[in-house]
Amino acid sequence: MSLTNTASKNIVQPSQPFLRRCLTLLLELSFRTHLLISIALRLLLITYGHWHDAHSEVPYTDIDYKVVTDGARHVLKGETPFNRHTYRYSPILAYMQIPNVLLHPVIGKVIYAAFDIFVAILIYMLVRLQLQVQCRKAVHALLSKFGKIRSAQHYSETDARNRPENIARASACFWLYNPLTAIISTRGNGDSFSSFFVILAVYLLVKSEDTERGANWLIFAAGLVHGFAIHLRLYPLLFSLAYYLCLSRSLTRSARDLLRQLIFPSYKQVLLVVGTCVALFAVTGFFYFLYGWQYIYEAYLYHFVRRDVRHNFSLYFLVQYLSGNGTEMSLVEKLLILAPQLFLLLYLTFSFGQFRQTLTFCVFALAFVMVTFNSVVTSQYFVWYLALLPLCLNNLQSISVMRAISYFSMWLLAQGLWLLPAYLFEFKTWNTFYWIGAQGVLFFLINNYLLMRLIEHYSFTSFKVNFKKLF
Repeated sequence: MSLTNTASKNIVQPSQPFLRRCLTLLLELSFRTHLLISIALRLLLITYGHWHDAHSEVPYTDIDYKVVTDGARHVLKGETPFNRHTYRYSPILAYMQIPNVLLHPVIGKVIYAAFDIFVAILIYMLVRLQLQVQCRKAVHALLSKFGKIRSAQHYSETDARNRPENIARASACFWLYNPLTAIISTRGNGDSFSSFFVILAVYLLVKSEDTERGANWLIFAAGLVHGFAIHLRLYPLLFSLAYYLCLSRSLTRSARDLLRQLIFPSYKQVLLVVGTCVALFAVTGFFYFLYGWQYIYEAYLYHFVRRDVRHNFSLYFLVQYLSGNGTEMSLVEKLLILAPQLFLLLYLTFSFGQFRQTLTFCVFALAFVMVTFNSVVTSQYFVWYLALLPLCLNNLQSISVMRAISYFSMWLLAQGLWLLPAYLFEFKTWNTFYWIGAQGVLFFLINNYLLMRLIEHYSFTSFKVNFKKLF
């Protein structure tokens, strides 16, 4: 479906499909207007959530938000936030929620909602940048043969003000008006905060390809941001190989090629690694100095042995529940669980991670696999890949609007089918463990089906140029 502007007279034509008219109307609004509308919607959700918590047995506010706020109270007392049982996050989150204790309990939600908006701005900037780079490359590659560089530059600038602007705006709107992500952040979940730094690292890497002066500094900055993102959440660590390979001087086609790159990295790869290590070790080391080994275990090591038998979308939920009597899984069982995930992560990294043009889809697919195959899956984890999906929408245009709606409905239905027995267990004390386990299997299968369809429809093509305007 085309995302170009449509004359206002076409907007009201009754023959035009309703969805197309809605999309056209959205594109007619400026990006600033969308931001203002989204800010107002999130403030309304925060206000509603505060009222809801006072009048309903099912709380709107995420339990993790209350845990982090309690951690902030310990910080104000000069103690470690890890004195609060189940606090297993970076201490930075506790520092961010100190205003909850001093001013008002919803201030933290406002901060996370603000990062929701910042994520949308980054999506807009990154998508527009990618399209502009593709446009310039396509035009210059063709017209340099005919000596019409000036025409190419003129067309590039003209096109960059139109179609890339529309696609970037539509991609950002996919995040801004996604009810799931808006609700998660206004419930007090901080994953939009970590997602901001994941996307910022990708933006800096793509930006470094678009500039000659200062490119190395951008790569070093990307490493710093990446290291900080890993400090906040462990999952961006698995993007590291893709970031590393996209800065390679040649393609990596075998294990020998990869080994050669690890032993003899390019200057850009060294800058990325150094930047990552500097930020990760500096921030983590600082908090280790303040809070000691307890911080390392609770914030990082615990997540490798974590089990969650109460609210877990994971395929492995029932296995964890049945072995909850203290029986540990054998090494063979753990390897059987990790092997498919590791294989997919490596396959996707080598397939899409070696090119900065496909880096965004690579990072999205890696996050999707990570969440789907994880031994613990909660709804907050969905933000990890939902924040990255809008970066790939321009390359998924072969999916029709109706098919996209059907995919999204299938994904939501799978969650709804899981949430019903989870609610009956949590609030009605029904024994629904096997029911929840069966729905976890269904959710896993649907997610894998959707990933296959997205990979099938993904296509990286150069920016489409109307060559008739060039001659």
